[in-house]
Amino acid sequence: MKYIINIFTIITTLLIFTGCGSTYTKPIPSGVIENKEIVISADDGSFEIKGEFSTPFVSEVHYHSYNINGSRFLKGYRRALEFGAKHVRVKVPSSKNKLYGVLALDNADVRGIGAGVKSYKIIIPEAYVEAAKGRKISVVYEYYHLDNEESFSDLSEVKKYSWVLWISDEDIFRWST
Repeated sequence: MKYIINIFTIITTLLIFTGCGSTYTKPIPSGVIENKEIVISADDGSFEIKGEFSTPFVSEVHYHSYNINGSRFLKGYRRALEFGAKHVRVKVPSSKNKLYGVLALDNADVRGIGAGVKSYKIIIPEAYVEAAKGRKISVVYEYYHLDNEESFSDLSEVKKYSWVLWISDEDIFRWST
């Protein structure tokens, strides 16, 4: 009986610490910034990406449409920074001044389907650049869906974000509360 209790304790402990519902991921090795005039560079000088690029870092934010949306997305950069996102500067052709930003580049969920799980495709539409003016935050991202094949629940509506970029014309990402 003591042997059975010990095995039960070990299994329970493993499930608690490993998380039976944990997300397993795979790397996204590269990406492309669609507009070749856009340049994203780390504030600390550790990387600069433009055009086609190899993934310079990986964050572990794991945002999806069920845990963040709407106005919560605008302040989501705080948590992203805690999980490896980077402070960046973004050069866009329509502005003489670089924008400030926070960039999260996540791995892909192994259940992910679509182009967004194979490579990042960073697109920053002009409307989002305009929306970032006047100390406002604008958020651009790419998402993919999850495969329902081996799931016990319907995952067809879940959107997982492979990358997220928060931008503003002022450096509010360090000082705002």
